[in-house]
Amino acid sequence: MIIFEFMYMKKTVLVSVAILLVAVGCKRHPAAEGNIRVENKLNKKIICILGYNYPNLKLDFTTPHELLADSNLFQVDTNQIKELDTLGLCKKDTWNKYVKQSLLMLFVFDKKKLAHAKTPEDALMERYYFSYTQLLSDKGVIVVY
Repeated sequence: MIIFEFMYMKKTVLVSVAILLVAVGCKRHPAAEGNIRVENKLNKKIICILGYNYPNLKLDFTTPHELLADSNLFQVDTNQIKELDTLGLCKKDTWNKYVKQSLLMLFVFDKKKLAHAKTPEDALMERYYFSYTQLLSDKGVIVVY
């Protein structure tokens, strides 16, 4: 019984150390923690979502209502810098697994227009495209003008 408990504790410690090493490795990467940060230089609130399926530009996976309901996750206020989850872009193998055709898309919506839009495209302001190298050269910061 004591041997079993010792082996379980040893396994738990090893798993914890492995997770810590992975996390520290990502933080050293230029795009800290794999997050894209969006900086809003516009004079309005925007909603931003990422698209991983380039060249598919359709937004049929969401609705204006869903975007507004999750605005605390996606809204970037004027002069705010906000991080968006990107599944861990600091690891090239993660990028290769999720980002199709090696281009990540950022869809930028006008929040006021979303409130009255029938489709997300009705409130779409801009679409940005980024390669892995571009994001890392800008340290994961996308500035929206």
